Amino acid sequence: MRRFVSLALGLFLLAPLGAKADSDEVYLEITSPGLNRVAVAAPPLLILPGTPVDSTRDFQQTLNQDLEAAGPISLLDPRLYALVEDDPRPEVLHQRWRAIGAQFLLSGTLVQAGGQLVIEARLVDLVSGELAFAKRYRAGLSATRVAAHTMANDLVQVFTGRPGPFLSKIAFVSDRTGNSELWMMDWDGSNQTQLTKHGALALAPSWSPDGRQLVFTSYLRSTPALYLLTPSEGYLKELWGEGGVNSSAAFSPDGSRIAFASSVDGNVDIWVIPAKGGKAQRITTARAIDTQPSWAPNGRQIVFTSARSGSPQIYLMDADGTNVRRLSFGGDFHDEASFSADGSRVICTTRIHGRFQLATIEVLSGKRRVISGPGSNENPTFSPDASMIAFESNRSGSTQIYVTDAEGTPHQLTHEGNNHSPAWTGASRAR
Repeated sequence: MRRFVSLALGLFLLAPLGAKADSDEVYLEITSPGLNRVAVAAPPLLILPGTPVDSTRDFQQTLNQDLEAAGPISLLDPRLYALVEDDPRPEVLHQRWRAIGAQFLLSGTLVQAGGQLVIEARLVDLVSGELAFAKRYRAGLSATRVAAHTMANDLVQVFTGRPGPFLSKIAFVSDRTGNSELWMMDWDGSNQTQLTKHGALALAPSWSPDGRQLVFTSYLRSTPALYLLTPSEGYLKELWGEGGVNSSAAFSPDGSRIAFASSVDGNVDIWVIPAKGGKAQRITTARAIDTQPSWAPNGRQIVFTSARSGSPQIYLMDADGTNVRRLSFGGDFHDEASFSADGSRVICTTRIHGRFQLATIEVLSGKRRVISGPGSNENPTFSPDASMIAFESNRSGSTQIYVTDAEGTPHQLTHEGNNHSPAWTGASRAR
């Protein structure tokens, strides 16, 4: 919902227990969604005697949902599982799973012990017959979803060397209460929680790298200022309030600095301020509007939107404002850029036939790929592992937040009121 043209007009958790076994033996480099996906058979985990089915239902459903969305994993169709006859000989059983197309087999047990659910999980490489992953998890019965997210993260790490996004949160702005306030939800849309109740317009949230703080723009004191919010404590602190426009704030990857757009000197430029507060430094000086900064994962570069070429386009500069070059071509509008986790791509908003659509741009080659969809689609942000994309769209008639799965299929996460400006924890995202 926050576009460059809008700014121009405005100028007037649970830790699993147990030992892990050699989970780094399997490593596949996943550089983009859908690449090098491995076929995993994941039949329901065995529920041991004495364990109520109700206590395991949320765990199994959550795990299945996460694995279906996991970038490096392609789950086998469960209907094929009936074709596999059990056999006490591991080599025979593995061959039968391979016969239906599986490369890996996920198995394990669920048992309730007192007030906890204990999960034993094993992942077998069906080609070599070796154990690729083994781990035990314990969770209180009210935290079984967290345990499932944790296990799914660990399984993604087996194949990519980095954890999945399933314990991450998405901050967003919603007007469902009558005012545009900050909210937060799990990656899959569950546990939607209101963070602010200020009765003032809130815009453009962005997470600190550790996921403990949000920086955002608020009209709490009538004029737009930057605020820091610690959701777990409800602590709010004004960071910067000078000038007529203060927006698009973004933490640096080390959490020490925040880049933002401000008109304190008259023109809208990119500024950087210490995250603890203090003196801000202007790093762009063009006469055109410069806004929407986003840090590269290495902290040495920043992408931003500028109209210095005559229309809003994406530019790349060093973190001190030097070495500026244009990154986006092939269209008359590009805005809201942010980096993928490896820094090789940015995702942004472009305009195609009068409608806003999403696009990725390769940083080295400049190659652009438009991701079309119904309605107008804006404010994209990569998941922490860059396997999925969260964005806002009006395709349903109102503005709602969607997330793509590993196949690129969008799933609607919000439904009540209008919801926009998603910001993913762990993602290199500026708004």
